[in-house]
Amino acid sequence: MKTSNLSYGLLFAAIILNPSCDPGAPVDSKAVKEEIQSRKIRKVSASDIMKLALQTGEEIQAEVTRQHLSSLFASKGEIERCKLSLLPAFLKAKERGIEVSRISLYPRRKGRPLDSVELEVYAAFEYAARHELKMVPSLEEINETTLRYWAPIIMKKACQTCHGKKGVHIDVKTQKSLEKQFPEDQAFDFEEGALMGLWQIKIPKREIIKNL
Repeated sequence: MKTSNLSYGLLFAAIILNPSCDPGAPVDSKAVKEEIQSRKIRKVSASDIMKLALQTGEEIQAEVTRQHLSSLFASKGEIERCKLSLLPAFLKAKERGIEVSRISLYPRRKGRPLDSVELEVYAAFEYAARHELKMVPSLEEINETTLRYWAPIIMKKACQTCHGKKGVHIDVKTQKSLEKQFPEDQAFDFEEGALMGLWQIKIPKREIIKNL
């Protein structure tokens, strides 16, 4: 899948500072130099934005994953601990207008069907997984205001108690609980190292630009 180009080549940012109202105040040469520097128009390239957006996506994904696994280890089998919406990293991203979600062809809870773009990206990661190619995160432009980060969700040993094989990794108690809460559950029988789904993180460009 090709990553679309940004619709603009350069973005400009300028900070306007209020001048001193006291004409008799002594001149602070250092302050004057800093003000002149701050008034300069700084060019921000499309590649700068894409690079920082990719880094932002990777950092959020890594922290959400870390908190998620830490929560699982402390949960003693509580299924509710699997919810992303309970994680501090998820809530912090949400406050910044960043949307963190997971998609899968084998979901635990039935939701909307994947759209054409999601299916295309999923197919690309599945191809890489089947041919044992390195799966790396990618970034695309959704529209003029939003970028989307993609990364694979790989089955880890810690996830086997809920997503592994029934009767082997998933005990009877957990299986009954899953069947009760998720009657259309498809998120099981994954082997360690398998592709379970994708991270999908939508990042407003304004969040990237203000940090450049």
